[in-house]
Formats: sequence, structure tokens, C-alpha cells
Amino acid sequence: MKIYKYRDFTNPTDSDFSRLEALIDRRLIWCARPDTLNDPEEFVWSCDYTSTPSTLGLLTKVLIRARGRTHADASAIAESAIKSGLLESVTRPVVREMIDQCRRQIGLACFGSTPDNQILWQRYGGRGNGVCVELDVPTELLGTQLHRVQYPPEKRLHVDRLLRAFVEPGYGQKVYNLVLLSKPRSWANEEEIRFVSQAQAISVSVDRAKVTCVVLGDALKPDIRKKIEGLAATVPRTCCVRTSG
Repeated sequence: MKIYKYRDFTNPTDSDFSRLEALIDRRLIWCARPDTLNDPEEFVWSCDYTSTPSTLGLLTKVLIRARGRTHADASAIAESAIKSGLLESVTRPVVREMIDQCRRQIGLACFGSTPDNQILWQRYGGRGNGVCVELDVPTELLGTQLHRVQYPPEKRLHVDRLLRAFVEPGYGQKVYNLVLLSKPRSWANEEEIRFVSQAQAISVSVDRAKVTCVVLGDALKPDIRKKIEGLAATVPRTCCVRTSG
């Protein structure tokens, strides 16, 4: 299976070249903070606040943990909130805390599914002032290290899932994945694949990945093109170098 990493080299820094070299030479991929990505709706979702038989117990646990309430007080507050229709206002701080925690902990690396996606060249490849690195990865990594982004009509989670994620760290990862592996339908033409890391601002490797081609943007400046070609020359001869367009 082939995946593609687009990089913008319109005004490259030393860090940009270092990360590209790490990707080409050692197959190391930079995992960024989710809130540094260019989708303003990355953390936006709607929530179903319809209570279920589980909501009372989950909200009670949240109030005990988040506010230091006794079990009796927490249970009374939770029951009152549900009965009076205040469930949303009571749980909103939990959502904010989860978003902040995700921003602090989770790292993401984003890939395309093809080397000639004009939307990806526009958004991530510097409108041709960039590069697209092709990696050959084992297909069985889909669903483990690599995940196809889904594009549902809306991001919608039930309040029970958010409450449970707050009090059960292991379950929280499932909610993070659900949120971070879905985007609005307006982004569907990206056909994105994501790597989700348990740490951020680090370089990670994808198991058995091989760099098989480096596609140079057709608008790259000559000096930048030459430098990237030099980096690509360090990989085995099975790697190709060609120009987009």
C-alpha cells in the first residue's frame, strides 16, 4: 500500500529540511499537535445529551473526580442536573478538559492516498512549491498504526461516551481516535490517512515503511529543488524522483 506525505517548501526553514531528510533517509515521520493542523473543525463535534440509564452513574463519577464531591453529593447533583435539563451545562467543562488533554497528549501525522491529489498539493504542498514523498507500507497496518479518515455528515458523540472517557483513561483513547479520525464531508476529497501517536512533537517510524518515490512540485525554486534532489539521492536506487504535473 502506498501513502503520501505532502510538505510545503515555499519558505522552508532548516527544520523543514531536517524533517524531510529524516523522512527520506530514516522513514521518520513528524507527529504534530492536533491543534496545529489546518482544519479549524478538528475539535468540533456535536453531542447528544439524551440521558440513558448509565448517565447518572457516569456523571456521578465525573463529579467525584473533577470536583472532589462526596459520592452522596455527586449523585444528588447528577440526578438534579438530569431531571432539570441541565446535563449539557454540567458536562461542558468535561468536554473542554478532554479537548485540552487531547491537545497536550496526542500526536498526528497526516498522509494522502495519491501523489497527484490537487487539493493536497494546494493545501499542504505549497501550491507546487513543495514535495510529496511516497511510502510503501504493509497493508495490514491499516486499523492499527494507520487509519483512513472517515467523513460522516457530522461528528456526533453521546454524552455517555465523553463522561466514560473522562473517568476511564483507556476508553478515552477510543474517543480521541473517533474524534481525530473523522472530518466534515467538505474535506472528503483529501482521502486522508492518519497515524495517531501517544506523544506529540516527536518523530516516529511506521513499521517496515520504505520510501519509493519523491515527487517534486513543479513550482519549486531551483535552489530548493536541487537541495531536495540531493536528499533524495541518499535513498536506494529503487526510489524515483520526478516532477509533479
